[in-house]
Amino acid sequence: MSNQIIGSRVSHSIARLFAGYLCLAAAIPFTALNSAAQTPTLWYSAGAYGTYALAGDTVVTAKTAPVGVGPGCGTPQIGASATGTVATVNHAPLVVTGVINTAASTAENTATGSSEIHGIALLGGVITADEVKAVSTTANHNGSLQLSAAGSNLVNLVVAGTVINSMPAPNTTIALPGLGDVVLNEQIASSQDSKASLTVNMIHVRITVANDLNLKVGTQIILADAHSGLARVSGPGVLDGTAFGTSVSSKLLRSTPTAEVSVGCEGNALRTNTQAGINVPGVLSSGTITNTAQGTVDQSVASSQTSSTAHAVNLLGGLVTADTVEGRASASTSDGKTFNFNAAGSFVNLAVSGHPEITDSVAQDTEVTLTGIGTLYLYRVRTSANNTEVRMIEIVLAPDNVLGLPTGLDARVSDAEASLHSLDHP
Repeated sequence: MSNQIIGSRVSHSIARLFAGYLCLAAAIPFTALNSAAQTPTLWYSAGAYGTYALAGDTVVTAKTAPVGVGPGCGTPQIGASATGTVATVNHAPLVVTGVINTAASTAENTATGSSEIHGIALLGGVITADEVKAVSTTANHNGSLQLSAAGSNLVNLVVAGTVINSMPAPNTTIALPGLGDVVLNEQIASSQDSKASLTVNMIHVRITVANDLNLKVGTQIILADAHSGLARVSGPGVLDGTAFGTSVSSKLLRSTPTAEVSVGCEGNALRTNTQAGINVPGVLSSGTITNTAQGTVDQSVASSQTSSTAHAVNLLGGLVTADTVEGRASASTSDGKTFNFNAAGSFVNLAVSGHPEITDSVAQDTEVTLTGIGTLYLYRVRTSANNTEVRMIEIVLAPDNVLGLPTGLDARVSDAEASLHSLDHP
């Protein structure tokens, strides 16, 4: 099930950054304006969300009030910011909260993410707190990248009847009899000479035993996530790309990208992320989702490829169905100046109710008006000077649609994107 939220889109975690020349043969060329930069440039990434719960591979409650700046590989932009707010979350007995406020920003030499939650009750009251706040800051001090969770806080926290009056040490674990355990002030840090990042999860519950609440073993709940990172980048540019199986977004209804996977800026061996399926009632469902991302970088050649495959796809109660949907994207450059992109995809047994003319061989950028519902896009490709993205299925709902779903709701299936960025022109 998805939560009701008002906020900005989830940010991606900071990816690895690289130096070198890039290359891959593809179809749509664009030219960057300047040659590769040689002076190291500081790149920023920051993000946050309020609550998130999953049982194994199944998302129980999507990330609330997700925000981010510097998606993918980060951004050199100083002064970027994003904020999000949710009035309440009610998914009892798992998680109940009051107001959630999130923020992400960049300033000179600093990236910061923060998440603040009021009025918390987890696991039917086993864990309660008046306020929980996570803050993650990564800063550059005279060439040294430093990490800090300063500003993080817990107010009137009670865990299984025990009052916790002071800030727990990082990664404090407390047993929850008959349920599992909880990690307080969880900090996940990475620090190297050229890049550093910090994720702070103020509360991280893990269900490890059968329980009276009938919560599935393997269920995890995260409250107040904040993350930040910096990286010094030299060379001709950076490479990234992301693929996900499904997503639903609107002001009132959201399902975060499923089985999302990204390309590292220095390239990476094949990464595969698989999810058994998803069901967003009244909007979409699918069977197995498999997404891939890979990249290769050497002195003269670098390549980035992403793909997203979804099976047993069903949107809007059978209005659009397909046995298999696959999208693929790639990006390359051999000199840091000329960027090349390619987007492709395929359908197996695609069907649109009331439109027998639509078959598996549907043309790129097909647009169909669904009377009383909205607009359907098939094999939709969007390419700019820095990236290409293929959205194999996308539905945007009209005002006062007959389904009674939120105006402007955007549902996507099999989304693959690949990007290139010159250091001078991100």
